[in-house]
Amino acid sequence: MWEREAKITDAELEVMEVLWQVGDLTLAQVKEGVTARKGWSGDTVKTLLRRLLEKGAVGQEKRGVYHYRPLVSREELGDYKTRTLIEKLYDGKAKDLVAALVERRQLDRSDVAELKDLFDRLWEERGEDI
Repeated sequence: MWEREAKITDAELEVMEVLWQVGDLTLAQVKEGVTARKGWSGDTVKTLLRRLLEKGAVGQEKRGVYHYRPLVSREELGDYKTRTLIEKLYDGKAKDLVAALVERRQLDRSDVAELKDLFDRLWEERGEDI
């Protein structure tokens, strides 16, 4: 488990989303971006940004004013959250997650066909047969 990913809250994720979109922002720009998304006060955004700094999920550099950049990528966080979800809710069985998505009509036949094509391509690239 990667500690940074495990500790990022949903509110902090809103700040990360703004940083992922641009990559390098001043405090004022982060506040503006999050306020536009969520309508939160600047103090709330500043607190969330400070927490992300403490957790090592965001880096800070002073260039006249402080600039912030994400140290955890969207993909890294997504990988961690997906693995955690599968472990917690599906006893580590990813196929059970996919089955649940189909049963709940979150994936239709065309989605499954696209996934099959993706799986075939990935296994082919790895030199493996299904």
